[in-house]
Amino acid sequence: MSDPLSEEELRALDSFLLCEVDADEAMTIDMLDGYLHAIAIGPTTLHPQQWLPGVWGGSGAMPPMASLADMNRILGLILRHFNGIVDGLQAESPDFYPVWMTSRYRGRDYDEAEGWAYGFIAGMKLCWKDWQLLLDTPQGQAWFRPITLLGGEDLAADEQELVKTPARRARIALQIPESILAMHAYWMPMRIAIHERAMATTLQRRVGRNEPCPCKSGKKFKKCCGLPAQLH
Repeated sequence: MSDPLSEEELRALDSFLLCEVDADEAMTIDMLDGYLHAIAIGPTTLHPQQWLPGVWGGSGAMPPMASLADMNRILGLILRHFNGIVDGLQAESPDFYPVWMTSRYRGRDYDEAEGWAYGFIAGMKLCWKDWQLLLDTPQGQAWFRPITLLGGEDLAADEQELVKTPARRARIALQIPESILAMHAYWMPMRIAIHERAMATTLQRRVGRNEPCPCKSGKKFKKCCGLPAQLH
């Protein structure tokens, strides 16, 4: 489930999002990639049922499929793409390979990362309050700036000037990889701590009522810390 998608699989997913999802707010492949990167690096672990509705837009319902096999194939591609992003970022030498568009302007091709940045911000909005800890710092604002310039709304006049041409937007897009890796590193200790705490809670063994109390009193649990008035 973590093998990166092949070019053919990316095209198939792109085609499905463009042609089969009947909602104006549905994501394109570049928006989806930005969206999944925000979910992968952010401060809060979100489950697919929390973020999948945002992919489809509109009511958030998955579009009708010809068969269960088709549904599983599309969901499998999306989840594999997400897992591939996570694996790349958690590698010994973290990788960042965004999926975004290119445009041709005056005979030259330029990276067009607006859709990607818009999707990234949409992913942040799923837990915006949690992101605020970073966004309230000067460093966090600097990391976020290229993303908000390309994907934000209601830019000031001076900001609109910075993104006026494809060449200017492409130069800003070049700043995004460093920002993503920095934000990933910033949130990683928190994500690890939350994961370890969850694992500890899950793996904690229940003490039987007739077993020795863990507090080492020598009494049975039900006669010691397991008493209703003392349970802790």
